[in-house]
Amino acid sequence: MSDQGSFSQCLVDGDAQALSRARRLRNKALIASIILEGALVAAMLLWPLITPGVLSRQFFITPVPPYSGGPNPAPAQPRGGAHPNSSTSHRTISELLRQPAQIPPHVLESSDSEPPEVGPGPGSGPTNIAGGEGPGFGVPGGSGSYFNGQPPPIKPPAAPEKPRPMSEGLMEAALIYKLQPEYPVIAKTMHLTGTVRLRAIIGKDGRVRELQVLSGNPILARSAEAAVREWRYQPTRLNGETVEVETYVTVNFILE
Repeated sequence: MSDQGSFSQCLVDGDAQALSRARRLRNKALIASIILEGALVAAMLLWPLITPGVLSRQFFITPVPPYSGGPNPAPAQPRGGAHPNSSTSHRTISELLRQPAQIPPHVLESSDSEPPEVGPGPGSGPTNIAGGEGPGFGVPGGSGSYFNGQPPPIKPPAAPEKPRPMSEGLMEAALIYKLQPEYPVIAKTMHLTGTVRLRAIIGKDGRVRELQVLSGNPILARSAEAAVREWRYQPTRLNGETVEVETYVTVNFILE
């Protein structure tokens, strides 16, 4: 019997009792580790909720007033090394604004009835303008004879001259260079004919300054406008002056 008991305490590979005991120990260790890890995780999650949070300390900065040089700063010395008068430097505002010892019963009036004389001021002497006639000449409101004491009249700006209207036949006679418009190829293919009417502003030099299409097919109008812009007219003169002219131009497109 003693031999059997001693043999039962020995570790033998494949013993059922030893394997079951080892399995139970591993299960207990696994359960204990799981419980311990769960407790640690719960403590980490609940600890911030249990303990009150502490805010960081705030710092309040109070600005320091600028340095004024002390209660009685020394007065600034003037340049050049000159020392100011000591009696004047020690006078304070309270001494200057001190109440008089006795108020006079009445105000003394001056015996002089004539107004004080005023010396000649700037601008009251004779001017250096050629043809000046005394003081204040040429100055608005002065005593000169040019303005007679009144400000000079303000001239309104000159209105721009409008082009003078001229008939189409008269301007056609003054035409010195005429470029025939090119018949568009697409218009020939479509057998397109018609009339284009234009409004033209002829400058003082005889060149077409402005051109506006009034009527006509757009295909033909582009060709007519390009040709009329190259036309040149004799400058129109009225009363000895060259003027701008407003006229009309008619261009006919006819297939031969």
